[in-house]
Amino acid sequence: MSSMNVRSLAIVFVIVLLVAVVPARVVGQGPPTGTLWVTYVNATPTTTNTGDKLEIVFRVVYFCCDPYLGTIGKPADGIKTASFLLVSVLTQQSKEYPDVPVFPTGNGEYRAEIQIAQDDPTGRVWAYVEGNSLHSSSCFCDVNTPVGAVGPPGNTASEQTYDVSDLSLIQIGAPPSPSPLSQLLQGNELLLVLLAAVVLLLLAISLLARRKGKPAK
Repeated sequence: MSSMNVRSLAIVFVIVLLVAVVPARVVGQGPPTGTLWVTYVNATPTTTNTGDKLEIVFRVVYFCCDPYLGTIGKPADGIKTASFLLVSVLTQQSKEYPDVPVFPTGNGEYRAEIQIAQDDPTGRVWAYVEGNSLHSSSCFCDVNTPVGAVGPPGNTASEQTYDVSDLSLIQIGAPPSPSPLSQLLQGNELLLVLLAAVVLLLLAISLLARRKGKPAK
């Protein structure tokens, strides 16, 4: 193979490599508007009973595409109601609280209050903001053009957010009383039992060794 052919193949290889490495740019791709995202869900008090009030605080953002900064999140204003779900961790039994009035507290954050009912799930329960229950017509990606938005895309509790400071896992009703065995496993008694078992085992081994070491009569 001549040196000219080798040089040509090398140039073609470099061009193909550059095309594969350089990322493709999508021209004219629209911003991800029209969706509301819940980034924080907190429920208090964490222990409650039938008839008590449960306060749920959640934060909502929407996203716009800036030509210089890329995709940026903005607080969502204008939300009037939200629907909530209480879902049992153990049985998956659920109770919906539809169209609950919410009150803005600033920076895209809202506060709502529901009352625990008799038909609510009991035990450990997740409090969710129900999917597609939030509506806002005050999302501005352009200066003077509001955009209607709906969200969140799915049911959202604190386990679905990236904020580690929120918690929407609550206890409804009295927690079950621990069994004596669980109390033993949780307390210092377990350590004492293990130490006593080790001592007895060592004594048993010592006695067996003494018996084997005695000469036969």
